[in-house]
Amino acid sequence: MTLRKDLDDLDSGQKGDWCFLNNDENIAIRYGDDPFKHLVIIPIAESSTPGLVRQHWEWNGNKDAPSLTPSILVKPYPGWNEGWHGYLTDGKLITV
Repeated sequence: MTLRKDLDDLDSGQKGDWCFLNNDENIAIRYGDDPFKHLVIIPIAESSTPGLVRQHWEWNGNKDAPSLTPSILVKPYPGWNEGWHGYLTDGKLITV
């Protein structure tokens, strides 16, 4: 599981890899083997737009071994993905 430089690099990665987007406001995580079906982008910072409140996950601030709370739930979408539920802890995906 490895930090990738951007989404293009993440596409060539593997399950468990991640990259940061939009000046570290979001993290993209590959939770499965298919880069097109098994990718989730999660907000990890408050909005940079004044007055705009945005729900986000708590991030430990470590780019090399990120931890997010709470857990991540990707709902299944019939015909597209099977869904996924788990954690990103110390740079490792943990399936629940």
